[in-house]
Amino acid sequence: MKRLLLFLIVCNLIPLTLCSQQRMTVMFLNSENLFDTEDDPLKDDDDYTPDGIYHWTRSRYRDKLDAVAKIIVAADEDQAPALVGLCEVENESVITDLTAHSALREAGYRFIMTDSPDRRGIDVALLYRRSYFRPVCQESLRVNLKPYGGGSTRDILHVTGVLENLDTLDVYVCHWPSRYGGVEQSEPLRMCASRRVRASVDSVFNVRRKPYILIMGDLNEGPDDPAVRQGLGAKPFIKGAQAGDRELVTVMDRLEDGSYKYDGEWDKYDQFIMSGSFTNGLGCTELLGAEYMSLPFLLTDDDGYGGVKPFRTYNGRRYQGGFSDHLPIKIVVGF
Repeated sequence: MKRLLLFLIVCNLIPLTLCSQQRMTVMFLNSENLFDTEDDPLKDDDDYTPDGIYHWTRSRYRDKLDAVAKIIVAADEDQAPALVGLCEVENESVITDLTAHSALREAGYRFIMTDSPDRRGIDVALLYRRSYFRPVCQESLRVNLKPYGGGSTRDILHVTGVLENLDTLDVYVCHWPSRYGGVEQSEPLRMCASRRVRASVDSVFNVRRKPYILIMGDLNEGPDDPAVRQGLGAKPFIKGAQAGDRELVTVMDRLEDGSYKYDGEWDKYDQFIMSGSFTNGLGCTELLGAEYMSLPFLLTDDDGYGGVKPFRTYNGRRYQGGFSDHLPIKIVVGF
């Protein structure tokens, strides 16, 4: 409790200034198993090694890094996104290779990531450009699923930083428990993760005069599902309606399609959720747009159900050299 109080006090010592007329792009991507080729004896990553079932070679790893970099570059035709949230990334070495040894090198990204107890060793990360966002505090929020029959899972990354206009921004990068084993059976696990985020958000609400909260991630929940509506307490975005500064709002509701396709149906598992201060039009920082990035090179024909689906790296165990089984999502923020 003392550590949390000190964290919030330090993060709250950040001034506000007058509004300006700039914009930045924020993107999130489930990168679908961005592993290196090395065997970590402490993690269950054997499948993604040269001798594993996916024959994950150095060449395939480099192609995967180039694919993720291509997605990030495509998010904004004018400039690299200011913030990029990633999930299903293995370790710092992978993110270093992505930011320093790919097409992203010129963007000058720095990064913060978790080191979770997840069995497979996958984590979440935040890439940021210091010309837009300067972190001042960070923490990994551990999610204890044992009371609900779950195992180890990904930590939630919470980063507090300062935007160029000196607004304080609290960013949460999430990868909530999957639906493996059934939706109803696994719902308590996602509810636990959502309540962990909500407790941290409430702590920020209690100390921030005008809180700017941005939650992004693969939540394995749609905007209207229980862990979002009840656990997180997020309300639907209604154009023209004002939300309170200390309310959370889902912003992907009104968009068509989604980011993940299962049995022929698109789901909105990848989401941005924001505090009302972004959407009520009364502050210096505001939401200008949101979208699922359904770019042609990220899609392939869906022979089973018709239409298109995400062009993923593997189809079963067959390597096809795609990008991800999830489409990226992005928002544009004015500040």
